[in-house]
Amino acid sequence: MFPMKSLAAALLLSLPLCAPLLAQTQAPAQSQNQNLADQADAAQQDAATTPPSPFYAVDEVSQSDEKIQAFLRSRGWVQGESSGNPAGGILVVASQDIAADPTSIDFSQARLIATEEAFLQAMGELVSQDSVNIGKTMADRFMKDDLPEDIEDTTSLAALGEALSSRLAEASVQTLNAVIEELGGDASQLPQLNVADRQQLIYDEFVTQTTWRAMGRLSGVGIFGVIEEVGGDGPVNNGRVSVVVVKSDRFSEFGRQLRTGDVAPGQAIPVEAIQARLAPQLEEGTPMLGYFGVQPLVDGEGRYGLLSFGMDAPGLVRGMDEFSISTEMEASRTSAQLMADGWLAQFASMTVQGQKESSRRKLREQVRHTWGNGRAEVENREDVGRMVNSILESEANAHLQGVQTVGQWNATDPATGHPYLGYVKYWSPGTSARAQGLTPEGDDETGAAAPASRSTQASSRTTGAFGEW
Repeated sequence: MFPMKSLAAALLLSLPLCAPLLAQTQAPAQSQNQNLADQADAAQQDAATTPPSPFYAVDEVSQSDEKIQAFLRSRGWVQGESSGNPAGGILVVASQDIAADPTSIDFSQARLIATEEAFLQAMGELVSQDSVNIGKTMADRFMKDDLPEDIEDTTSLAALGEALSSRLAEASVQTLNAVIEELGGDASQLPQLNVADRQQLIYDEFVTQTTWRAMGRLSGVGIFGVIEEVGGDGPVNNGRVSVVVVKSDRFSEFGRQLRTGDVAPGQAIPVEAIQARLAPQLEEGTPMLGYFGVQPLVDGEGRYGLLSFGMDAPGLVRGMDEFSISTEMEASRTSAQLMADGWLAQFASMTVQGQKESSRRKLREQVRHTWGNGRAEVENREDVGRMVNSILESEANAHLQGVQTVGQWNATDPATGHPYLGYVKYWSPGTSARAQGLTPEGDDETGAAAPASRSTQASSRTTGAFGEW
């Protein structure tokens, strides 16, 4: 046994040996905590000094595509051709940004311009699709079914025209002349042209001929929805307008009847039924802001008619005198009525005007003016739509019978505060027959009414079809 004195000394001697052991067990935990703290400090410093990505994510800019798809899905419609679309037609969606801030007096007009430009882009898309299909058939014939592989699947009319003119440039002068004449070119100027001029002329005439033929198919075009977005936190917060356009052979027949007056009154939706459908919209206080152009509509009995929407935005600001306000309102009313009438006239005239020789002459001049420098500028669908629309407007001279005003409104857009006013006009076989005196007064107007860049607050609205589509 150890004496007590020796035991106490042993314990004292052992204490320095235990302290390093305790320190060793505490050190890893302290070191780990310090490492985590250092990492957190480093992360904060890195986040503060690292600039954000110079690229915007798509969802930071716009949700238009998602809204468009939701709009179509809710109605069972799809882009392209489908039996589920209105009248089983070809559906195209086109979008355009609004080029003014919602706080500006110019915003309301910019919104209307964006809507029209979206429609022109959609119309250009329809013409371009048809012209490419027509062009492939023509190119196959001229090139003996020997289209280059990279051109066979193209969706570009410019690429087709370039391929055709380049390949034929190697042919004889007689062959070039024959192709130019078949495309409708002026044979009298051919002796003065060299090979390069002939090549350019083939390109111009090819674009003219294919676009002209496609214009002949551009009938029965209705607008079945407008999707509008305004504001948001993204870099583009002025807003965006998307237009849903449908082309159908069935609508072409409506246009033919509107143009010729050859109608069957019993197939008309009565005016009273249309007014009943419009009443909830007109009583809302913010009606019709999203309706645009001509919309064909049918009811459950297969009766049909055409609605046309025209609107304008008076430039009203506080401080204007009474005379200026009255003048501005009157000008807007006139503009809105002319727009509504113009849509119906264009709808009625589209097919016959697209097939007229005078339309081809005007189109040829447009093509030479726009693309005669040899650059492939046919890609811009909006430019194609604008060019075609300008020709149709210059040729439209339909004398329409039976067009009635069925609605008039003025309202303030709750999202932006801008004033708008508009007119709704209606045509049907019944209203046409009454205007021509083909039916006794009131015979065609019976039937039950059908049921009806700073951050800004983001909002959106959509409109759809009045009919049973």
